Amino acid sequence: MAVTKRLRYEILRRDNHACRYCGATAPDVELTVDHVVPTALGGSDAPTNLVAACKACNAGKSASSPDAPVVADIAADALRWGAALAYAAKVQLGELLADQRITDWFDEKWTDWRTGGGQGDVLPRPADWEQSVLRFIAAGLTFDVVEQSLKVAMQNSRIAPDATWRYFCGVCWRRVTELQEIAHAAIAAQDGHL
Repeated sequence: MAVTKRLRYEILRRDNHACRYCGATAPDVELTVDHVVPTALGGSDAPTNLVAACKACNAGKSASSPDAPVVADIAADALRWGAALAYAAKVQLGELLADQRITDWFDEKWTDWRTGGGQGDVLPRPADWEQSVLRFIAAGLTFDVVEQSLKVAMQNSRIAPDATWRYFCGVCWRRVTELQEIAHAAIAAQDGHL
């Protein structure tokens, strides 16, 4: 199996874009991905057998067997990199689960409101509504503020049902602006720029 562009990128990133043999770094030297144990001697294309190497070091070693300390060092780095990727995957999963809890919460709040005095259909909203809600939360709005904004939009009898979502978003963005103004005032007060 050949070393893919993605794997090459990950190896260079893992090795901090530096030659594992002489320490030279990019962009001072052109780096390639080298097999610690050459494929001619049974080495694989696994990340634990790949390192960043400058062209001079890679060309000079040919198909010679590596020293044991070099192999051990590469294996330790590969294990650390694998552990770091596993941690990053857990963090990413946690963020996805948190986002899902937020959108589930909002979906329940939105569907509680219906046309026809609560007896009709759920009001329409765009297909990408979840991203808007996540943006409001990321911008600093609390669940209570989002829910209050929803209540303001739903209870406005002058807004047509198909315009309720846009009105709700406008209320939320106005609240975000208010939040930012409060934050600016707090910073100005701390800096003595009243």
